[in-house]
Amino acid sequence: MKRIGSVLFAVSFVLSTAALILAQSDVPREINGGVLNGKAIKLPKPVYSEEARAAGMEGTVRVNVLIDELGNVISAEIFGGRLGRVTQSADGKTENVEMEPVNPLLADAARQAALAAKFSPTSLNGVPVKVKGMIVYNFAAVKQPVATTGVKTISGGVLNGKAVSLPLPPYPPAARAVRASGAVTVQVVIGESGEVISAQPVAGHPLLRAAAVEAARGAKFSPTLLSGDPVKVSGVIIYNFAAPDGENK
Repeated sequence: MKRIGSVLFAVSFVLSTAALILAQSDVPREINGGVLNGKAIKLPKPVYSEEARAAGMEGTVRVNVLIDELGNVISAEIFGGRLGRVTQSADGKTENVEMEPVNPLLADAARQAALAAKFSPTSLNGVPVKVKGMIVYNFAAVKQPVATTGVKTISGGVLNGKAVSLPLPPYPPAARAVRASGAVTVQVVIGESGEVISAQPVAGHPLLRAAAVEAARGAKFSPTLLSGDPVKVSGVIIYNFAAPDGENK
C-alpha cells in the first residue's frame, strides 16, 4: 500500500509540474499596456531647454517604450510621422492619429525623460512579463510679446504650416555621399512684411544644415498684426531629409 501511495504521489507531482509548465508556456512574454502615464511610480518631467523655449517650440511628443520584468524602461523610441496608429488603452483599442513632425529638441528631451521612468513589475499568472506602451509628454511655450527697437516680436512656434510659400531644400551631394538624413530645425525671424530676415540652424546633421537655412530664407509668410500693428514673428521651420531610394540601405 505504501508503495502504491508513493507512486500515486509521484504521478500527481509530475502532473502538477507539467500543468504549471504548460500554463507558463501559454503566458506571453510581452503585453500591451496602452498609455502608461498614469501607471508609473516615477515619471520625471522632460527638460524644456532654453533653446526650445526661446524658439517657442511646443506640442505633444509620444514615446513608445518597453518595460522589463523589473519595471525599468529598456527602450524608448519617438512615435512620429504624419499618420500613425496609437494604442489608447490596455484592451488593444487603436485609432488613427494625425501627427505633426516632432521637433528634435523636444524629441530628445521626451526620450531621456521616458528612459528615466520607473514602473512596478508586471506579472501574468505569476510569471513576470515585459510591457510595451506609450508615454505622452506635452510641451507648452509661454508666448509673450517682446519689444525690440519699437517693433514687437511674438513667438510663432513651428511655422511649417503657416507659410504661404515654403521651398524644399536640395539634398546636398556631400550629404548624399555619407547618406546623411533626418530632421533639421532652423530658427527664423519673420519681418513685418512676411519675409524671413534671419535664419539660424539649431539642430540636425551638419551636412544638411546649410541647405535647410537657404530654403528657410526663401520662405514667405503673410504679415502678422497684433492689435492692428505689424509685428515680427520668431519660430522654427523643420525640414526632414531622406536619402533617395536605394541609397539608405
